Amino acid sequence: MGVLSEGIHSGLDLVSAAISFFSVREAAKPADADHPFGHGKIETLSSLIESLLLVFAAALIFFEGVDHLLHPQSVRYPILAVAVMVVSIGLSYFVYLHNSRVAGQTESTALHVNALHFLSDVISSVAVILGLVLLRLTDWLWLDSLIAFSVAIYIVYVSLIQVRGAVLELTDTKLPENEVQQIWALLSGFRAPSLDIHDLRTRKSGATRHIDFHLVVCGQMTVEDSHSVCDQMEAKLSGIFYETSVNIHVEPCEKEKIQCHVSCPILSKRPS
Repeated sequence: MGVLSEGIHSGLDLVSAAISFFSVREAAKPADADHPFGHGKIETLSSLIESLLLVFAAALIFFEGVDHLLHPQSVRYPILAVAVMVVSIGLSYFVYLHNSRVAGQTESTALHVNALHFLSDVISSVAVILGLVLLRLTDWLWLDSLIAFSVAIYIVYVSLIQVRGAVLELTDTKLPENEVQQIWALLSGFRAPSLDIHDLRTRKSGATRHIDFHLVVCGQMTVEDSHSVCDQMEAKLSGIFYETSVNIHVEPCEKEKIQCHVSCPILSKRPS
């Protein structure tokens, strides 16, 4: 049952990898008339489908485990089973390392989930091998179902974490708090040319982080000068994240604060 559960798990991993292959290609396409914000959500949707496939796999494994518990059978060829699992561990770990490295470089949600699929393969395969060894030593047939249940529970745990992440991204939840703090820390360095920054909004679509906010500048600042400040902000934000789309709404200061341009380093350098 343990080997069967891993077979089901690995088979669905193949389906997951195929989904990732096509979704990453589609998500990488540039924005067009129908998708002005890009195709990043295709990748997020892919990670949700992949995670739900894992839940389906866990359900199959669980019900097979129940059936085997009610109708126990002796395990045949345990040495061959262990050998197959050892090969599976080696291959799965290699694929996990490769997917994890590329996911880290590109911040691809689909590849990250795919990497976790193969890591869960490795962990559950080790558990299955230990179970097979114990089964060979003790001949306790109920251990086989216990292994299957353990693998199913672990797969559900991993998949639900990924489902939650995908749902949060699809519903445009803000970026993690540590990333939002990074953004505020960077923007605070522009307090001299800017007077105020408010209405910060963040979200993520695939590998792209979308950031927009309102920037208050001196009312005497030219369009060219304010645009230059925005360019600097965009460049800084793009430097701390892999792929970023920044939208800045520029506002003039209130009329009663028209003397604020005296403290503006861009304007104060101009001859009066």
